[in-house]
Amino acid sequence: MKITPVTVWGVYSVWRRHSRVYQKTWLVNSLPPLSEPLVYLLAFGYGLTPLVGDVTYLGEQIGYLRFIAPGMMAVGVLFQSFFEGAFGSFIRLSFQKTWQALLTAPLTFTEVFLGDWLWAATKGAIAGTLTGIVAVVLGVYPGWQLILSLPIILLGSLLFGAAGLLSSGMVRTVDQLNIPIFLGLVPMFTLCGTYFPRTTLPPALETIASILPLASLADLLRWPLGLPTWWPLSLLWLMLWTAIFALLAWRVIYPKLFR
Repeated sequence: MKITPVTVWGVYSVWRRHSRVYQKTWLVNSLPPLSEPLVYLLAFGYGLTPLVGDVTYLGEQIGYLRFIAPGMMAVGVLFQSFFEGAFGSFIRLSFQKTWQALLTAPLTFTEVFLGDWLWAATKGAIAGTLTGIVAVVLGVYPGWQLILSLPIILLGSLLFGAAGLLSSGMVRTVDQLNIPIFLGLVPMFTLCGTYFPRTTLPPALETIASILPLASLADLLRWPLGLPTWWPLSLLWLMLWTAIFALLAWRVIYPKLFR
C-alpha cells in the first residue's frame, strides 16, 4: 500500500466541510443529543438529591449533584461523539458517498479519515463542554476547573469518536449499529460511575465496569472532587483505547473504499 502524505490543510478541509453542513441544520440536529445529558443532570441531580443526599467518593462525603455533574459531562461526550462517528460516518460512507466524493479531490484517505474523526470528536467536545457550563452555572463545577478539564473532554471525544468510526466500518446496515450501542454504550452509560459510585457494585461487576473507558473518563472529569491514586494509569488507559479504536477503524474502513 502506497504511503501518501497527510497535510493539516487536507484534514481541516474535510472537517470544515462537515461543519458547514452542520451549520445549516444545527438546531434540528443538535437539540436532541445536546439536551439529553442536560436533562439528565437537572432531572436526576435535583430529583434524586433529596432522596440520596450525600454520596461517598474517595472517602469523602459530597452532594449528589456535585457527584453526578462530571458523570453527565462524560455521558454527553460518549453519546455525541459516538453517534456522529457511527451514524454520521456510516451515512456519509454508505448512502451519501461523501467519502468517495472527497477522494476525487486532492485528498488522501487518511486525511478524509482524520477529518471525519475530528468532526465526531468536535461534536462530543461541544456536548461535554455545554454540560459542564450548565454545571458551572448551577455552582457544582468550578469554571476555571472546567477550562482545565477541556483536554480530558477532547481525549474522551477522540476515543468515542474513533469507536463510532470503527462501528460504522464493521456493520453492513444502519440497524446493526444497535449492536455496539446496546452491548457497549448502554452498559458504560449505566455502570461506569456516572450515576453512582462504582464501589456500590458487586466486586466482579465493579472490576468489569472499571475496565470500560467511560469509567476512566468519569474519574478524570471528577478531579475537582479529588483524583484516585491510579489516575495516571486511567489517562494512559484512555490513550490506549483511543489508539486501538482509531487504528482498527482505519483498517476496516479502508477496504470499503479500495477493493
